[in-house]
Amino acid sequence: MLLSYNRPPITWTLVGTGATWLTDASALTNGRPAAAARLQWLTDAQSTASVLVLRGTWANGLAPRLVGLIGLTLPVGILVNLAFRRQSDAGYDYIPASTQQRLVELPDGTRVAWFALADGLDPVIGVEFRLTNDVGGMVAIAAGQAFEIGEAWIGPTVELPHESDWGRGVTDPTNLRRSKGGQLFGSKSRSWRTLRARLSVAPVSEVAGNGLAGGADWERVEAALAAGGRCAVAPRWLEMTPDYLQRETLFCAATQQGEVQHAGGDLYGREYVFEEVPAKAAS
Repeated sequence: MLLSYNRPPITWTLVGTGATWLTDASALTNGRPAAAARLQWLTDAQSTASVLVLRGTWANGLAPRLVGLIGLTLPVGILVNLAFRRQSDAGYDYIPASTQQRLVELPDGTRVAWFALADGLDPVIGVEFRLTNDVGGMVAIAAGQAFEIGEAWIGPTVELPHESDWGRGVTDPTNLRRSKGGQLFGSKSRSWRTLRARLSVAPVSEVAGNGLAGGADWERVEAALAAGGRCAVAPRWLEMTPDYLQRETLFCAATQQGEVQHAGGDLYGREYVFEEVPAKAAS
């Protein structure tokens, strides 16, 4: 399982002719993708080479691994590329593998673009999401078109092996009742996905000894996820199709951080439950 947490405070800017914010850019990182940021697309003549750049910068370097955009209202199939800036770079020229994705629509109508990058990348202090007006070689976005992005995610990431009996479900809070004639009725509520995983037993160095990526450990992750701290979780990513990554990655919060359980010797286990923070369905 890839678990990305501790998103830094990010300053957002737009690059491209006529691109502008129609609402406050801070909505991109408010932890509530249904409260989306609203933007205006480029205003010049459009072609499949037209690129709007969403650029984020922060103070301290982090190694990118699980990166994404959630809750967009741009057309399905729009090309999204990533580029990063390291502390020593003059521009956004650090481009690892697997940094190209097309916007996909999930079964509930949410549109996302998630990226799972290789381990061990250099720390970066900036990211560019490069949105290209290209769907199958055709222009799909009109000049000056308004659109939304629910959330943008980047943060330090750890790899947490888990047992094979992990499960992904859905919670539907809709309160259904029956009429005297036995007919169902009720006020429809938005459902959300859940993920339950029991971590594989791990040595004490990973539990409380800074033995994970970036000097993290279970206790540091625990502190970051307390009180509804937002995170991104991908239960499987190795050798999986791009579509699978889009389907199974969650923008979420840990609603249960189970006890750290001693398994014997210097080995420990733990169980987690994550609940999705759903985005407003794409229009």
